[in-house]
This record gives sequence, structure tokens and C-alpha cells, in this order.
Amino acid sequence: MEIPKEAFDSIYQELKRKPLDKNEYRYKSGAGISQAFGVVNKRSMPPDYSRQCWLRPYLFKLLQEFGDQWVPKEVAWNAITVNQNYKADKHRDKNNKGNSFLVAFGDYHKGNLLIHEGDLSGAHNIQYKPLITDFSKVLHSVEDWDGERFSLVYYTFAKKGVVPELPPCSVKEENGTYYFYRGEQKITKQNGLPHPLRGRSKKSFVEAPQNASFEVKFD
Repeated sequence: MEIPKEAFDSIYQELKRKPLDKNEYRYKSGAGISQAFGVVNKRSMPPDYSRQCWLRPYLFKLLQEFGDQWVPKEVAWNAITVNQNYKADKHRDKNNKGNSFLVAFGDYHKGNLLIHEGDLSGAHNIQYKPLITDFSKVLHSVEDWDGERFSLVYYTFAKKGVVPELPPCSVKEENGTYYFYRGEQKITKQNGLPHPLRGRSKKSFVEAPQNASFEVKFD
């Protein structure tokens, strides 16, 4: 299957209007810009929705609409990774469960996906041509390219094999502005989600006993 180039236009235009912020936590698996939307792992907390969902609600809406139209129903997904000129080193997606849907777009040459083991070993041109496989079980990377390369990964996030149960999420337009909703809770850049360190000084956290626990409650 090949996806028409114009199917990516709205996502591409939004990324050009406002490029993704750099993710400081993905430096170990490659170089470039990569952000996750939907369900993600949370430091010091159970998995929850990515802060990108409420920082970039319109982009999240576009990503959801693309997934609903182009990702086959047999590929379950609760998370989406957006890569912008991200040169992935050899790695496995350890927190993914089951098959993922991967496709690249943009004005670039080369930049094939390299799979280093299993039946799909070799170079795969995924420019507008999706590849579906379980990336938690195969070592993979991306070769060098010329130009501007984007890619989307739709997958099921699962921590230690368990898929988190979270309130349904949605993006709603209100007077020309888009907002992210976690269930009935409206999440914005100003209020974010509860965090165990909120209201605590950095010093008090550092000095807290190693076995200290934090209880997080959502309204």
C-alpha cells in the first residue's frame, strides 16, 4: 500500500508552522527531534497521556484523524511518535506491544529503514509506503538521507506488557482554539496534569528518603 502524498499535507504544514520541541530523553537512541503523543511512560508516575497532547492539541487531532483513516483496524494503537529529521540508531521499541504502523514522508532521498534481524532483514523504503511489524522484537535503525525526513509511528504503549487503562481523550475546538480533554478534564499548558513533585522544592525532593512514595489522585 502507498499513501498519497497529499494525505500528509495538513500534518506537514502544522509541523512547518511550528516545529517540534527537542525531546531531551531520546538522545540515547538517536539524533534529531522526536516526540510522543498519546500514552507514554511518566517518570515517578504511572503511564499517562503525553504533555504534547495538550501543548499541541491541533497537531494531535491531525495525527488521530490520519490514524483513523490510514492505519489498518488490525493494528491497535494508543500512542503516536512523530520524528522530524530523527536519525535512529540500532534499537528495539521495548515499550511497544504487538504490531506498529510506520510510515515516512517529506522531500528526502535515501533514508531507508534498516531491519537487522528476522524475516524482514534488509533496507525498506517507507517513504509514503507503510511498514507493519512488531518493532519490539526486531533491531532496527535508519540510514543517512538527504533532505527533510519525517516519520509517524502508530503503536500500543505497554509498560512491562500491561496496557494502561486511562480515561478516553479527545481534542475539542472552542472559539477557534483547540484543547485537549482527558475524559471530562480540560488540560492546558497552564494547568498540565498532577505531578508528585508539584509544590515541592528540588532540594526537598533530593533529600527525600529513597523509599518515599507519592500518591497521585486524579479528579
